[in-house]
Amino acid sequence: MKPVHVRPDDRVQDRADPTTPWTVAFRRARPLGGARGVGIQLLLYVTNHLVSQTPSYALRHLWYRRVLGIEIGRGAGLQLGLTLWFQGPGHVRRGGTRIGAGTLINRDCALDTRGGLRIGRHVSISPEVAILTADHDRDRPGFPLRTRPVVIGDHVWIGMRATILPGITIGRGAVVAAGAVVTRDVAPLSVVAGVPARVIGDRDPAGLDYTLDHWSPPLFE
Repeated sequence: MKPVHVRPDDRVQDRADPTTPWTVAFRRARPLGGARGVGIQLLLYVTNHLVSQTPSYALRHLWYRRVLGIEIGRGAGLQLGLTLWFQGPGHVRRGGTRIGAGTLINRDCALDTRGGLRIGRHVSISPEVAILTADHDRDRPGFPLRTRPVVIGDHVWIGMRATILPGITIGRGAVVAAGAVVTRDVAPLSVVAGVPARVIGDRDPAGLDYTLDHWSPPLFE
């Protein structure tokens, strides 16, 4: 497949709507081996078993920003128990993983950054949500890992235990019901539910005039 170039401004600029076209090459992930692989496994362990359980927003966010290279907007909150999948800090930075201002990621969520992940502003992600950017190619020899980016627009609401599959774009103001499995793009302001997720309604755009950054993150959260 012919690779598609990524524009630098699409990676790092804090746009109001992250669903602005952001294309990357559909590629195989490189296997991790040798000393580098051991180092990344150690980093994964520390991140997901020690840091994620530290009862301090400030310390966790410092690790996610400075060590892993995730862009976290002002007023965003990543709660306890977060699981992150990545292939190293350099890979995270090159992929442009970003979480917008005011976004709240509740307890025990899983975020896969291997294929690139952009989450917009004031997004509410309920507990135990899984967002995947990598899967396996079932039809190719060796069952290789492949990656595709996920983009989530501003003011999206994702219900508890929903799953977002690789390559999905969720438009501004959309709602994903609890337990839904999203296998295709979701249009702005659509409400989807089920397995696989289907459109069951629409959201009133007048209801998007809110922010999620008015709270002060407590220490033990």
